[in-house]
Amino acid sequence: MTPQFKPAAYKNVQPERSLVSARPRLSGHVLTLRDRDGRRRFVKGAPALVATIAIGLFLLTTSASAQERQHAYSEYTYWFDGAFENGHAFSSTVGARNYQLENRYERLMYWKEPFAVRWVFEVVPVALVGDRYTSTGRRAYSYGVGGSPIGAQVNFVHFRRVEPFLTSGGGFLYFNHRMFGTTQQFNFTAQLGGGVQLFTSNRRTAIDLGYKYHHISNANLGNQNPGLDSHMLFVGLSLFR
Repeated sequence: MTPQFKPAAYKNVQPERSLVSARPRLSGHVLTLRDRDGRRRFVKGAPALVATIAIGLFLLTTSASAQERQHAYSEYTYWFDGAFENGHAFSSTVGARNYQLENRYERLMYWKEPFAVRWVFEVVPVALVGDRYTSTGRRAYSYGVGGSPIGAQVNFVHFRRVEPFLTSGGGFLYFNHRMFGTTQQFNFTAQLGGGVQLFTSNRRTAIDLGYKYHHISNANLGNQNPGLDSHMLFVGLSLFR
């Protein structure tokens, strides 16, 4: 009878299978993978190092792509603001009104729970201010345009559908008439406020509701500087891309 034996060279040969290991291990110069049946497969030498680098890059790319999908980096916001009362922290004006339309672009700068920080660039295409400093003493409305290139918004991102936030900014408004009994049509602005964003299920759209304290003055560049402080409520729409 002829003895049967298996050559040692073929001892560790396994049928070819698709490799599905999500966590390859490199020991020395040997890359260890597992196939669909849980059996180990080995790749030796330089190819092991190349395969490890390729898999690592793949996992990093996948993680980065997932993060991109989870956090929208650009936000386009449209607000309507209306004043319901005058404040007096930095001004003495009473009986004035302030209404504005705001177009805001916000860029995500930092995201790590529980905070997300965005840089805010704002354009004000229409500002309607009722000024009491007139020759008749009656409120007269002036139109202005301007913007706020320096701003920030901090969101509290613990909840998925509702995000409270704080916002601030500084900029300018240029009016079609001299304002507040001075010779100045150009005035500076500052604002500080907060609110909530109510997100849709896909987090690509949100309704914004909130309050802000808004200040207008000529920074003492005019012969007088009574300024205008306003308690304002805003409502708007945010689109995330």
